[in-house]
Amino acid sequence: MATERGTHGALAVIVLLASALRLYNLGQGHPGLAIYSAISSNTTSSFHNWLYPSIYVDGSILADKPPVFFWVQGAFIALLGPTNLALRLPAALAGIASVVLLFVIVKRCHGSTAALLAALMLAVMPLDVNFSRGVFLEPVTSLTILIATYFVVRAVQDKEERYYYIAAAVLGVAFMVKLWQGLLPAPAFAVLALTHRWTTWPRFVRITGISAVAFLVSAFWWPTLMSLTSGAYDGVMHADSVWDMIFGWNLRERFGGLEYGSQHRQDIFWFVTGPMSLILGISLLPAALIGAATLVSSLRQRAANLGLLWLVWMAVAVIGFGGASVRLTSYWTSAMPAVAALSGIGIAALLGRFKGPGKLWWIAALGFLYCADTFWIVRDSGDYFRNASRLSILLAAGSAVWALIPASWTQFKGAPAILAVVVAVSGIVVLNTTVGVHNILRPRDDTLGRIGFDQVPLPPPPAPSRNRSPQPQQTEVQRQGSLITSIVRTEIHDLDEALDYVNQNRRDSRYLLAADTYNSSARVSLVTGEPILTLYSEYNKTRVTELSTLEALVKAGDVRFILTSEVMRFMDFELYAWLQSNTRDVSFRAGLPFSDEMKLMEVVDQ
Repeated sequence: MATERGTHGALAVIVLLASALRLYNLGQGHPGLAIYSAISSNTTSSFHNWLYPSIYVDGSILADKPPVFFWVQGAFIALLGPTNLALRLPAALAGIASVVLLFVIVKRCHGSTAALLAALMLAVMPLDVNFSRGVFLEPVTSLTILIATYFVVRAVQDKEERYYYIAAAVLGVAFMVKLWQGLLPAPAFAVLALTHRWTTWPRFVRITGISAVAFLVSAFWWPTLMSLTSGAYDGVMHADSVWDMIFGWNLRERFGGLEYGSQHRQDIFWFVTGPMSLILGISLLPAALIGAATLVSSLRQRAANLGLLWLVWMAVAVIGFGGASVRLTSYWTSAMPAVAALSGIGIAALLGRFKGPGKLWWIAALGFLYCADTFWIVRDSGDYFRNASRLSILLAAGSAVWALIPASWTQFKGAPAILAVVVAVSGIVVLNTTVGVHNILRPRDDTLGRIGFDQVPLPPPPAPSRNRSPQPQQTEVQRQGSLITSIVRTEIHDLDEALDYVNQNRRDSRYLLAADTYNSSARVSLVTGEPILTLYSEYNKTRVTELSTLEALVKAGDVRFILTSEVMRFMDFELYAWLQSNTRDVSFRAGLPFSDEMKLMEVVDQ
């Protein structure tokens, strides 16, 4: 009983830490990219917009994701109003709940020690903390995935088929939150069920069939309804139909030619290099690798092990996310529970039942060297990063020395072994927490910080000199990324002033204005609740409104103002040329700074 109370007390401290990192000053900052926020806000305006989520208040264009997250965020907006706190609280609360649920799952599979350590790792992981503080779908996806995981584990351990059915239905809800990202652990569930089969094959096949039906109903009732009632909306964002949105835009194209997002290496292990090293790599290395090595060793010894769940989960993430043409940091949030679980298992393995040093410490030494290099790269961002690099070197050296000590030296068992693990764990927690605290206390005001995802900036490349070739011009992918985020670099008060100008001079136009991209449309729609016309899809680089349609709307007086970025000249020159010929720049008059990349254009009366 005393041990159980101690475990619960330790978990309470971990939850408080997770809450502090995710809730501190949560309502402050720039609202960021507004597509999903605008969609969620519109779900509260009518039943039609609740069932057919759209960035437009008239519900004309279906969102490029299923509705569950928008329903959740919309409920918070209904309670708290369209504030930053309402927009970000669902992700923050989901992140905190995930810490608790991961503890429950890992405890059932690997014991209390590994469970507490796993919960602690997830609580402080910079990537999970960052996304739990933003306007993102991913933390809600992770929580839903963990709920499904809990019931799969219960089904295996308690030998109750009903838990498989519940898990399948919940997995369908995860699909309804973030589509294929919500299915990340599904192969791991299948492997776990097969390797821990507790009934006859005919019954197992029956259970599998019923589970498949439960999943399909839960996952596809909404898209089926959308396809049957397609006359209730005009189209789907980035896709030709709801099925193309699911299987094309959100699956096939992300492993094909579609490219946008941050710049990363092109190999499959891009997720532990560049900016990702500081927000994911230091979490993955060294503890999670030690956990993976421990589980693989137990499998080689033919030991029955629920750890297959985490190994397959991570393997699917590496193959799927590592090989995708779209390399988004957000994908990896769905792998964070597996990383944290492996970390807890790895650190518990270092204890080795108090047997002292062993070969696993070599992995720890290499992991700490990786951390040292990572923190040294960003040493100019803060003195504590220099100290973090030095601490990593000390931990690497200590791990190597400890690994060299023969395990037969009995005097190094017991208390010295525990002390070595405590020092290593403290180092890992401090290194991860350092990044999260830096991002919270020193939020960036550039594009990255404004979309709600802060990370320590890497040093810029060296300036060209006579001995160096000049830096290449922006690639098309970089221009596309610039177009996607153009609107977030416009100051809030400047945009508000420009929209006031538009509202005073729009006459009786049907649309408040036309905007160059979905992100610009969403930002204006979120602020005004007015109908907005979108001209161009910045993600798949296609025109949403043809010039002939735009000309007809302008001639009818339905569009008088157009908000556009200078980058459009590189993405759709024909549209840009039309704007230059048929509009005049009123940006400065409307309140936008002369140097702002967003321009407000007024249609010239013909």
